[in-house]
Amino acid sequence: MENNAVVLDVRTPEEHKSGYLEGAVLLPLAELESKITKKIPAKNTPIYIYCRSGRRAGTAVEKLKAMGYTDLHNLGGLKDARKKLNIPIKK
Repeated sequence: MENNAVVLDVRTPEEHKSGYLEGAVLLPLAELESKITKKIPAKNTPIYIYCRSGRRAGTAVEKLKAMGYTDLHNLGGLKDARKKLNIPIKK
């Protein structure tokens, strides 16, 4: 994973409390479009996105593409993301 990459958790705060990838930024899907430019201003930043099952991560990828973000990766659910990135789950 690139040094400037961001791991983005698009689940709810309640889901996040049950476990999240170490260093991930919580930005619930419902708030994505209104808050993403403050959290990640550079549209070419590599963004690795996960949720509970992968569905919301896919929606987030589409929304971010429409906003001009270019380096997007749907990691699926939390456990898939942990395996792909080899980052521990924190609670």
